[in-house]
Amino acid sequence: MDQQRHRDDDDAIFSALNSLKNATGIPATMYGAVFPDGKLRITKWVGLRTPALHGLEVPPGSGVGGRVIATRRPVGVSDYTRAKSISHEFDRHIRDEGMHSIVAVPVIVNREMKGVLYAGVHSRARMGDKVLEEVTMTARCLEQELAVNEAMRRADNARTPAGAGKQVRSMSGAEWEQVRATHSKLRMLANRVNDEALRRDLEVLCDQMVSPVRVKQTTKLSARELDVLACVALGHTNVEAAAEMGIGAETVKSYLRSVMRKLGAHTRYEAVNAARRIGALP
Repeated sequence: MDQQRHRDDDDAIFSALNSLKNATGIPATMYGAVFPDGKLRITKWVGLRTPALHGLEVPPGSGVGGRVIATRRPVGVSDYTRAKSISHEFDRHIRDEGMHSIVAVPVIVNREMKGVLYAGVHSRARMGDKVLEEVTMTARCLEQELAVNEAMRRADNARTPAGAGKQVRSMSGAEWEQVRATHSKLRMLANRVNDEALRRDLEVLCDQMVSPVRVKQTTKLSARELDVLACVALGHTNVEAAAEMGIGAETVKSYLRSVMRKLGAHTRYEAVNAARRIGALP
């Protein structure tokens, strides 16, 4: 079971690193796992030029990753070796890699710090708010994947008697992402159906897709608000969501503001992940 756990989580992490690299064009992405002794170790990476950062151990409070662990908040520096907001124990490693700007975001599952997601560039190009938002969104999606893996493992253990060799295969990250995409497309299809009874049937199917992971929902979202979130989950802009739903872009913004207020989210992507946590989206 431990080997399966590592495979599931490793797949999710590598998928997140590649997704972030492709979405932003950032050349290097890394994941640092937090171990029981509180230290962070760089365990996964994509796009590094040298082995300078491979397996690097970072104590809490040190460098960018250590500051993320200490504060549990995102940290970004545009010139690592000159940044005044961090300590500089790892300047040599950063120079050897040729890294210049770094953004790091915590990965927290069930209130436990699991790791830190990094994005870095080797040039003096400044990473703006859009990159930070993408890194944050990817970290939140990774949190969801790791939480689902954990929940599936608990369910497998509960179903399998002690000593029995039977194991139930958990869905991979790619399979779970397909479920999410299908859910969003079903909601979009329901939105275009004029037959009221058929629309209700499609919405029931959408609800059934999330019911296995549904938790007690204290926040009630309307069907239209869920439709907007489904569009956002597919990566649609407000204008694209408006065209898909047959409403105005300002109306989409209004629904999004309402959703973010209800869920306590600050960005559209935080709202999607908050909706997933309460079982409103898969």
